[in-house]
Amino acid sequence: MENNFNIERSILSTILFDPTLFEEINAILNYDDFFYNEHKSLYSTIIQLIKNDLPIDEEFIIKYMDRKLLNESIILEILSTNPISNVLAYCTEIKEQSTKKKILNLSTDIKRQFIDTEQKSDDVLAYLNLQLQNIENNSAYNQEKSSVDYIGELKSKMQLAQLPYTNIGQNTGLTNLDNLLEGIEDGDLIIIASRPSMGKTSFISSLCIQMLQDNNGVLIESLEMSGEKIMRRLVASKSGEDLSDMKKGVIKNINKFNEAISYFSTDKLIVHDETYISLYQLESKIKRVLRKNNDIKNVFIDHTGKIKLEGKTREDIEIGYITNSLKKIARDFNVRVFLLQQLNRSVESRDNKRPTLSDLKNSGNIEEDADIVLGLYRDSYYKSKDDDALIEKDIEPAEIIILKNRDGKLGTAKVWFEKKSASFKNRSFSNAKEIIEFE
Repeated sequence: MENNFNIERSILSTILFDPTLFEEINAILNYDDFFYNEHKSLYSTIIQLIKNDLPIDEEFIIKYMDRKLLNESIILEILSTNPISNVLAYCTEIKEQSTKKKILNLSTDIKRQFIDTEQKSDDVLAYLNLQLQNIENNSAYNQEKSSVDYIGELKSKMQLAQLPYTNIGQNTGLTNLDNLLEGIEDGDLIIIASRPSMGKTSFISSLCIQMLQDNNGVLIESLEMSGEKIMRRLVASKSGEDLSDMKKGVIKNINKFNEAISYFSTDKLIVHDETYISLYQLESKIKRVLRKNNDIKNVFIDHTGKIKLEGKTREDIEIGYITNSLKKIARDFNVRVFLLQQLNRSVESRDNKRPTLSDLKNSGNIEEDADIVLGLYRDSYYKSKDDDALIEKDIEPAEIIILKNRDGKLGTAKVWFEKKSASFKNRSFSNAKEIIEFE
């Protein structure tokens, strides 16, 4: 519809005749969705009256309106316009036209920034990404849910959780860890933290195997390691082959190797390996995949330190931008986002080198946004460093410490770390307590 003048007036007239409809209309429209300035002004006036708990009628509108944009004759004209019965359908049409106009204006604005300013292309792209996000956030509306809707969802999930060996959310495949986490839920941001060479990327491999087995797709954004190396680790973890042997082209069990190759030859696994990219580039890549592929339910980013910061403010604030943006992606797309994170060097200076929340670099922002924080620890790694004569065993004990769990238990899950395949394995003994819970 090229001319929305009459539609805009009909919507405003409908509100004036029946103010109880305003909340439903306001769930779709913002004041700047109206094209004509006098209509924007009237809608803003109505919002002001509602906020001040004042009546929506001619007398109060005239009292509070902006007289530079509105006058009594315009108000009378709108009041004389017939209200419409199917007002929400017309609101949706206005919203659609408004969104298209904002996109068109943005394209013009981008031209101006390139021609009239000396901004770098990265800065313009960052601005473009931010503006597109703003348009995206305001381009559609979600029907409000009542408590009845949420109660229904809660009961359904609880009934599902009562089934044997079933958790709400994604299992890790590591029994002792799953017994503590009881499932990683959609919309969660999970931080996997440790010192270098402790096994963060290996932990990803173990999780991917379980996720694909559960028919949940995986996107890996590897900002440090090449895609080929990621696939080598995945295949080694699944087949049990030695990583060193694979680099030489040596395979000990060809059947298991071929099974692993077939297992990961799927559209449900996507690997990107672009290095040192900015946050807006990372967001765009992830969103593009999630919009095109509904099968992707788990996103891994390896790791925070390889995301290029703008350098325009303090590092801890910029890290906060990263975790806040990734948390928003998790919520908006209803997926689980895993972010790998290095621990501070201060861990190395103390006797007990098990990770704590305060060991996270710029921990305040990360801890605030994360739903779950997991710390990886292998005691043998430090013992082998302290004693040159001590050689690490091929299979050694490891710990996954739950440092934060917004809706569940904290504690330590004991697992195995298989060095040759660089993977985490289940560990269970009848004579040892394999789960340590703590408050």
